[in-house]
Amino acid sequence: MLLTSLERIRMLSDEFTLIADERLTMYIEDASLEVSSLNVPELYQERLTRYLAAHLAILSITKDQTVIREKVDVIERQYSDPSKNIGLLASKYGQEYQRILEELEEQIKPKKSINLVVL
Repeated sequence: MLLTSLERIRMLSDEFTLIADERLTMYIEDASLEVSSLNVPELYQERLTRYLAAHLAILSITKDQTVIREKVDVIERQYSDPSKNIGLLASKYGQEYQRILEELEEQIKPKKSINLVVL
């Protein structure tokens, strides 16, 4: 069961037009499987799947180093090592996926409370 569609991923950015339908469908299948195993409300599953599939797809077409730090005054750039796995931080789509998961974790996590019994 696919939790998102090719069209919804392609609406995120024009860079997804470079990826063949079959390949993008494979990323959607992988992301759908991953998200369906999470304990998240159904309302968020399509969105999570869309961003995770987009992240996987972008990683497949991004071969060069990406800027991970940039300084404006006295220009300075720091590039990522392409052989170093930085996970979800490697793309803006992965970062959004991570942000949504963290937000949901805060909502779902039970509130800590203290129960006192006076005898």
